[in-house]
Amino acid sequence: MMPRLGNALVYDLLVVADLLAEQGGRRNLQKAAMRRAVSSAYYAVFHGLCFVSTRALGLWRRDPALTEPIYRLLDHGQIRRRLAAREAAELGPTVVEISAAFAYLQDRRHQADYSPPSLILHRDVTRNVVARARQAVADLETLDDDQCRRLAVLLITKTRLA
Repeated sequence: MMPRLGNALVYDLLVVADLLAEQGGRRNLQKAAMRRAVSSAYYAVFHGLCFVSTRALGLWRRDPALTEPIYRLLDHGQIRRRLAAREAAELGPTVVEISAAFAYLQDRRHQADYSPPSLILHRDVTRNVVARARQAVADLETLDDDQCRRLAVLLITKTRLA
């Protein structure tokens, strides 16, 4: 099946994560590779959400001056909060799964990126993180155009609590 998302970076980040998760060599190199694999897996999903948002607004592959502000507008913490909101759940069970995966991956990325050097990420755990990211990307691919538009609006607009 041909990937539906038209952003090669999403898939390339997953490939990088796979390659890093299989990194051999000395212990410290392996530790660094596992951390970077987790981070790359998270960023594949983040860029997938950025792509869905820009494409849903009809801005993908147009003037980068239009696309870049959308990417910059999407804040990691804000995405997590918006995906956890009732409005996201109303978009369907697939969005609920994407939300859970995003929160999980973000937590793992924070652990990998900000923990002291003593943190050990085992290869099997790292592979599971990458697999979770791959599934989240696959879930993004299944969203229909209406879901993508609604998700984009949810992620990029300012919402007010009632």
